[in-house]
Order: sequence, then C-alpha cells, then structure tokens
Amino acid sequence: MPEFPELGKPGIGRLSGRHARQLRTAGSDIPRPGRGYSRFVALAKFVLPAIAAGLVLLVAVWPRLPSLFSSLHLGITRLNLKEARDLRMVNARFNGVDKQNRPYVVTADVARQMPNQDDLISLESPKADMTLQSGAWLIVTAFTGIFQPQGQGLDLFGNVKLIDDRGMEFTTDSAHIDMGTNLAESHEPVEGQGAFGDIAAEGFRVLDHGATIIFSGKSKLHLFPRPAKD
Repeated sequence: MPEFPELGKPGIGRLSGRHARQLRTAGSDIPRPGRGYSRFVALAKFVLPAIAAGLVLLVAVWPRLPSLFSSLHLGITRLNLKEARDLRMVNARFNGVDKQNRPYVVTADVARQMPNQDDLISLESPKADMTLQSGAWLIVTAFTGIFQPQGQGLDLFGNVKLIDDRGMEFTTDSAHIDMGTNLAESHEPVEGQGAFGDIAAEGFRVLDHGATIIFSGKSKLHLFPRPAKD
C-alpha cells in the first residue's frame, strides 16, 4: 500500500498560513457593491414604475392628441384675427365743434374701427346732437352709421330721425350730415310732421345752419288750421 508520510501531521485538512494569506489577498481584488450603487437601485424602484405609468397614459390619450391640437390651433387663430381686426368701443362718445365753433356730440352704443379705413368708424345706434345758428338744437338718430371724425361727415342708415326743439320730426331711410356746416340731406323718401302740419317728399335738405328746409321731388303738404283768434 502506498504510504502518505504527511497524513497524521498537524495542519492536514487546513490551509497553511502562507496559502491562507494568499487567498485573502486575492479576494480583496473582487469589486463589491458601493454606496452609490445602492442609491441607484433605490431610485430605480421609483423611477421605473413612474415611467411605465407615463407610457400607459400616453398610449391611452394618443388617439385624441391630433384633434386636441387642431382645436387649440384654430381657437388661437380665431382669437388673434378677431383682436386684430375688430377694434371696438362700447358707449362711444365723440365731441367736436363746427366751423362756427359751435359744439356737437356724436354717440353710439358700439363704435368699430373699419378694417383698412383708419379715418372711418362704423356706429351702432348712433345719435348726433347739434347746436344750430339760432341757438336751437337738432338731434339725429338711426340704426347704424359711418362717422369720419377728420372730415366731420356722418352717414346714417335705417329709420333715420331728425328732431328739433320746435317739435318738427322727419323720418327717412338714409341721410348725410355735415357736422362742420350743420348741413343735412337725404335723397330717400321722407315723411315729417310738426306744428305746421304733415309733409311727405322724395328728399330734403337742411340749409343755413338749420334755418331753411327744402323738400325735393314730388311733395305733399297737409297744413293744420290755425286756431281762431278771439
């Protein structure tokens, strides 16, 4: 039988001191997880589920995104165009004086700057108050109108009414008022009434700062009888 002279000697089955030191030295070269790695793992436990939830939400809303962006784009476009082209003033008031330095006032429920016409203003429910040469006043109203502040011109449309302080009232479909000269005229059929009676004509002109009224075309006048003097 073979002989094993080292069997039975102390240290058999255990590493010698030199071998143990070599093994410990080799094991010290193996990289071990550091503190930064532990933080990365802890952070990944929260970040990865959040990313997964975001992807699920994106998949759910993806089919609706085109229509959402389209409606948002159209809404912004309409708003910009409206703000750029529809400049308006509520309860507008324009004060001025005529060529004789007499005051006049033009008011409207709504006044709008007309596109590409800086000197023209469209009016809703316009009203003009003028002081005549005699000191009397004249009021003109209409459904709509166009006012030119620099030229002092006022064009009125729809149920145009001229009323003075003597009780005369004229109604026509359209009229032009020169605020600088207190000239008013219309080429539309006109009906009027006052203390003198009733009148119907194909047009009229107010001249001499309100002192003279000329009725044009075929005219019909019905005079009221004057009360008898005692």
